[in-house]
Amino acid sequence: MKRLFLAIPINIKSSLASDLANTLRRQLGHEKFINWVKLDNVHLTLKFIGNTFPYDEPKIIDAVTEMMQSHNTFDMVFDNVGIFGSHYAPRVIWLGMKNTPKQLLSLADDALDTFDKIGFPRDRQNFVPHLTLARIKKLYDKEYFTKIIAAVEQKPYISQSVNRIILFQSILRPEGPIYKIEKLWHLT
Repeated sequence: MKRLFLAIPINIKSSLASDLANTLRRQLGHEKFINWVKLDNVHLTLKFIGNTFPYDEPKIIDAVTEMMQSHNTFDMVFDNVGIFGSHYAPRVIWLGMKNTPKQLLSLADDALDTFDKIGFPRDRQNFVPHLTLARIKKLYDKEYFTKIIAAVEQKPYISQSVNRIILFQSILRPEGPIYKIEKLWHLT
């Protein structure tokens, strides 16, 4: 079985977001239970599929290929830093958008519908477009963490055109996941 997900690749390395991630990593370096996402692995997930049998992959590829015919390129601006979880128990540091493009919402909704039709049910949670910068297992100094996150400037960190989506395989390793491209589609 392969662990699959559909995502928009994000080029974070040549953006202010890489500076942000490195600054936060340095400021929170004493927190040993924060797992920082490798910059090469940053992406915007449209649909996490999970463990998938090999015989399901062709129907996934066919369904997404058909879905992609009705979507065009668009631009995104990531300008909002936040956390998932509460300030008492933060779980994720993320980078999101104050104004989510309608084209992204349409693409995500279409992806969820497409997967639902081929036997991969819609997620219970609403689609919240974000880039995960770090996952938090535990914090030693929650007050300092809250102060650092509150001080982050809310400004454009990444501006990117979306012109492709990728079906990735996630290979879990102790040192972090490796993402392998299974199929790439271009938006028109």
